[in-house]
Amino acid sequence: MGYSEFVTAEEETRWMPAWLTFVQTHTRLWEQVEAQMRRDSGLTMPRYDVLAHLDMADGQLGLTDLASSILLSQSGLSKLLDRMEASGLVRRAPDPRDGRAAFATITPEGRSLVREARRRHHEFLRETFAETLEEDDYADLVRIMERIGAAIPARSGTAGGD
Repeated sequence: MGYSEFVTAEEETRWMPAWLTFVQTHTRLWEQVEAQMRRDSGLTMPRYDVLAHLDMADGQLGLTDLASSILLSQSGLSKLLDRMEASGLVRRAPDPRDGRAAFATITPEGRSLVREARRRHHEFLRETFAETLEEDDYADLVRIMERIGAAIPARSGTAGGD
C-alpha cells in the first residue's frame, strides 16, 4: 500500500500548511537563538544546555541523568564534556558510591558564564515572544505543542555534539 491510500488530499490540505509553517518557523527561530547565544556568550546551544542543566541542579548531575535531560546521545555528551572540561567549564568525577557512574560538576567559571548567558537568552526570548504574541496566544501555543508532543514516541537517543 502506498502513501496516497492512507492520506486523502483533503486531510493533507488541512495539516500540511501547519506542518510547513511549524518547520519554517522553528528553523528560523532556532537559527536566531543559536546566533544570539554565540554572539552574547560564545556558547553553542549544546554547551549552554549542559551548563544550564547543571546550574539548575545545584551544580552537579550524574552523567546518565544529564544525558537524558538534554538533546544529546550518551557518546555525544561524553565528547562535549571532554571539550567543556578542557575549557574549564565543567569537571567530571567518579561516583564514590558506584564505580561505573560519574558526575558532571559545573565550575565557578561555567556557573558565571551560564548565568549571564541565561539572562541575555531570556531577554531575547521575552522580546521575541512579547513583541509577537498576544496574551491568549501563550496558552494556545503551550496547549498545541503539548498535544503534538504527547503524540510523539519518547526518543531513544539522539545524535549530536557541539
